[in-house]
Amino acid sequence: MRRSRGLALLLVIAIAGLTIAGLAVHGWVGGVCLLAVAAVLVVLSTGTWGQLRRQGRPVRVLIAAIVLGLAVAKLMGDL
Repeated sequence: MRRSRGLALLLVIAIAGLTIAGLAVHGWVGGVCLLAVAAVLVVLSTGTWGQLRRQGRPVRVLIAAIVLGLAVAKLMGDL
């Protein structure tokens, strides 16, 4: 396995873990985890925005918006 594939796999595992933790933990800790996930999604999307097909762009924006909305709801104490 090449080094870049190993790092990519590690990043996917870390983001999945943060997502699960963010959804499972109530309160501000879960919100902060989900904010970190949303930030990583935005950074990764902006880095590849030029190579994306037009049909894939709204999906990425929607997913990041949903995660951000969940993070805000957790931070506000609603979830």
